[in-house]
Amino acid sequence: MAKTQIKLLIFLITVGLVAGTLAMGYWVYMNILLKESQVEHDIASMKATDRPRIDPGIRRFEAAIELIQQGKIDEGRDALYKLCQQFPDSKTCPEAMRIIGEINMDQLYSANSTAGKKDYIVQPGNSLNFIATKFDTTVDSIIRSSGLMSFNLHPGDHLTIIPMDFHLGVSFAKKQLMLLRKVGDKEYLFKVYNAKDIRLPPGMRLPVEMTVAGKNSIFDGKPVLSTDPNYVDAEKWFATTKTGIIIRTPPVARAQPVEEPKAPNSKKAASPSAMPPPAPSPAAETGIFLAREDIEELFALVRKGSKLSLVR
Repeated sequence: MAKTQIKLLIFLITVGLVAGTLAMGYWVYMNILLKESQVEHDIASMKATDRPRIDPGIRRFEAAIELIQQGKIDEGRDALYKLCQQFPDSKTCPEAMRIIGEINMDQLYSANSTAGKKDYIVQPGNSLNFIATKFDTTVDSIIRSSGLMSFNLHPGDHLTIIPMDFHLGVSFAKKQLMLLRKVGDKEYLFKVYNAKDIRLPPGMRLPVEMTVAGKNSIFDGKPVLSTDPNYVDAEKWFATTKTGIIIRTPPVARAQPVEEPKAPNSKKAASPSAMPPPAPSPAAETGIFLAREDIEELFALVRKGSKLSLVR
């Protein structure tokens, strides 16, 4: 009897130990192993998910704008330049370049800025074209910088002359025209213009170098000079030394005339093969197409002989 009770006690103890071990294992699995597995799964999911990248240029952009708002224009502009050089992929760069261009344009014609400007006294026989050619500038620039209300010059008049040492760079991939200003032996980016479109002539390979061959303005089908009253409303474009590359506003689509089919001869009906072939559609115009206000602005800055570089 005693032996049977001892065996029963041992059996119950064994069952209790096994049940306790199983319970402990279940608790460890549910509260430790399962949670660790879930954490690892969450980490793997986070790594697999495209998380938004932090833009390091945002804080620099805000700091530069704060400098400009404080009246520290040059410091703010220089900070924007550095931003675009160090973080060219920042989403703030397009706006930074727009602000840089506006600052540069304002300072170019500002009465408070005298860098590179000359005071010229008009001599007998001088004309605006003569003075512009002599000092490597443009008639448009002389008119604006000198505040002229008339194209008539008189000996003794004072004119503000700003040498226009600008060159153009065009990025086909970005569809941008970059205005570069030369200071000494170096060039710096002055302003960026977004092109409406860039169409290259068939077979043209990039990069290619050229120069501005001339500036054209047409009003009512006739060429006009910058001193003509109709010059402001004239259509303007730049010709270059490469055929098929002009800088102008986008061409306006024009309806093509449709030729009425001729009535068949009563004696002999015309066969389909005898009908004249349709007129070929005109080839698409090629060039660099900008907004009208950008063309107007560039006309005062770019002169005949300015370099133009077109890259991929």
